[in-house]
Amino acid sequence: MTITEKIEHISKWTAENFEKEVNEINIGSGENDFAQIEKMVSEKLPKEFVEVYSKFNGEGGNQYGILFGLEFISTKKVISNLDFALSLIKPTERKIINQKKAEEILNGISELFLKSIPNKKKFGLFSKKWEKASFNCSHELYSGVMVKYKNGQTENFKVKEKYSDKIFALGRELHQLEQKNYNWDSLEFDMTPDGKFTVERKDYVWEDEIDFSSYPKDKIKKKYFHYKWLPIFHDFGGNFIGIDLDPDINGVKGQIIIFGRDEEKMIVLADSFDEFLDLSIKEMNENPKQFISENHIHEVYKQIKNCT
Repeated sequence: MTITEKIEHISKWTAENFEKEVNEINIGSGENDFAQIEKMVSEKLPKEFVEVYSKFNGEGGNQYGILFGLEFISTKKVISNLDFALSLIKPTERKIINQKKAEEILNGISELFLKSIPNKKKFGLFSKKWEKASFNCSHELYSGVMVKYKNGQTENFKVKEKYSDKIFALGRELHQLEQKNYNWDSLEFDMTPDGKFTVERKDYVWEDEIDFSSYPKDKIKKKYFHYKWLPIFHDFGGNFIGIDLDPDINGVKGQIIIFGRDEEKMIVLADSFDEFLDLSIKEMNENPKQFISENHIHEVYKQIKNCT
């Protein structure tokens, strides 16, 4: 069988053996997106990728995916996920280009947090005097306010709900303003009661925060997401099976790997896309029940590779 015939074969088996409706393969080329994908990964696309996506372009529908429930993603979704991976890359030289506009936005954010700290009479008494407040936000979320009092005690306050949308909007505005030249992940504020504040632009370094591992050892680079990992199949929850174009020292370029939001232990499933499909067909013929069990398909593949 050709590589596209193997995908059709697996899709047909999934449709016949799953109790719920399974999506259908999109017949049609994704060739118009090849140049953009090559530019994003700074690589020529693998022959197997080109062969598959020249005939098929993901799947259509809102049901189960064609690879035992996993979604076969389109070139547009490949681009979207590569966009996310590229967004994690930090500039070599960090610069704040529009200092005046940035200060205006930061002042707006700090004022909203300050307004969330009680400062009026409470039960007939004045609120306790505080000396420092700490809080943080990003373009996606924000914290509460941790207040430190002069006696050393601390207390946490929720941001008033009426300020939520404004904080999100200001965080997104500043991140967009500074993404190209700084690309921070969070803003960490310290404030005094007079409203004066200091702020640090912080990075979240996934590789330092999460104990990533590669199986086999040193075959996959220990990253959260990588712009040279081409996602092919998706579990609808931020986890992928895809092609690794930048393996670690013991890896093979073009190897098929598991990676994603919940995957701290990343697995090499095969040395090529074609080999991965052969493995899948062999296993579905020899032990079909594992693919229609309640187990997550990534866990099934880990069991197949003896690395659970």
